[in-house]
Amino acid sequence: MKIEKIGLEPLITEELRKKSSAALDHLWEEAWVKAAVSKTDRARETMIQEMAKEFEEKSDVVIVAADGLLAEQIRAVVSALPQDEGRAQVQVFGGTLSPFSYGELLTALQEKDFSLIAVAAEEETVPLRGAYACLKQLLLSKYGAEGAAGRLMAVAGSQSKLLSMEAADNDFPLLRFPAGVSAGCAANTEAVLLPLAISGADIGQYLEGFYDMLASPFWDLDGADYGLARAACRKQSGLQEELWIWQAQLRPFGIWREYAAKQMPVRMLSLPEASPLSDRRNFCTTILVEEDEEDIMMPFFEGCNQDGSLNLLLRESAEKRFCEENGAPKVKIAVEQMDAYALGQLMAFTQLSDGITDYLLR
Repeated sequence: MKIEKIGLEPLITEELRKKSSAALDHLWEEAWVKAAVSKTDRARETMIQEMAKEFEEKSDVVIVAADGLLAEQIRAVVSALPQDEGRAQVQVFGGTLSPFSYGELLTALQEKDFSLIAVAAEEETVPLRGAYACLKQLLLSKYGAEGAAGRLMAVAGSQSKLLSMEAADNDFPLLRFPAGVSAGCAANTEAVLLPLAISGADIGQYLEGFYDMLASPFWDLDGADYGLARAACRKQSGLQEELWIWQAQLRPFGIWREYAAKQMPVRMLSLPEASPLSDRRNFCTTILVEEDEEDIMMPFFEGCNQDGSLNLLLRESAEKRFCEENGAPKVKIAVEQMDAYALGQLMAFTQLSDGITDYLLR
C-alpha cells in the first residue's frame, strides 16, 4: 500500500503536532490495537475458519444481521474482495424497517438454503431485533427447531440482551464481541473475520496485512500526518473532507467511511471529468486499486490508453485528478492489487488514522 500526500503541511499546526504523541499513546492502549500487537485476535482463527466452513457448506446464502456502523464495516470488508463462485454468498441485512426491503430479502431466500449470523457490539437496536426475529422465524419454518439451531449463531457484546438470551435458550453458538472495542474498530474481531472467511477470503493473510500495517515504519509518518490533517480540516480550517472512490467494489467501503465521519461525502468517480457535486478545493482522499481484478482491452477510441487497457486508463485518470494544481490538500491511498493482505493493511490504516483524528477532536 502506498500513501501520497499533497498540501497537508499548512493544516498541521505546531499545537496539533505536540498532541500527536498523546494521541498515539492513547491509541496503543485501545483494546483492538493490543489484540493485534499481541496477536491474541489470532487465537480463534482456526475456530473461525471451521465455523465458516460449516456455514458455507450448508448454505447458498449467509445473512449477517447487523446494524449501524458495524453493519457498514462488515459490508465494506466483504465487498472489497470478490466472493468465490460456488460458495455461500454473504449478505448484510439490518438497519431498516422498510417492508419493501424485507419483502425483497424474503422472496430471494424462498428457494435458497440460508444461515443466519446475528451481530451486535452493544445492546440490540429495534431494527436489528426485527431482522433477527423475522429471519429466525423463516429458519424455523424451513428447517424446524433442530435444523434452525444448526444454521444460527451470534456475535454479541457484553451489553447484548436479546442475542445472549436467545443463544442460551435455543442452544446455538455465541461468540463474545471483545470488551472495550467500539463498533467502528471491529476489523480484527469475529464480527468481521467470520463473514470474511465465509466469503472465501484468506483471513490468515488478512490478519498478516493488519499486523504489518501496525508495525510499518511509514505508519508513524504518513498515518499520523493523515490523522492530524483530518482533525485540522474538521476543527480549524473549515475545509470539507471528501472521499473519492474509483472502483465499484470499494463503494461500500466509502459508505462506511461516510457513515463513520458523519460529514464526509463520498464521490464515486469513474470518469476523468470533475463531479458537478464536488468542490475540488476541499480536502480529498482518493482510494485507488491500481490493478483491478479484471481488465478490459478496449478497441481504440479518443482519449483511451494507447495499450487499450481500462486498468491503465483508470490509473491515469485518477493520477491526473490527484495531481491537479488547485492548492487543495490531498491524500492518495493506492493499493497495488486488492487481496486479503492488502485489505488487512487498508483496514488497519483506516482505524489507526480514525483513532488519531477522533482523539484530537474530543
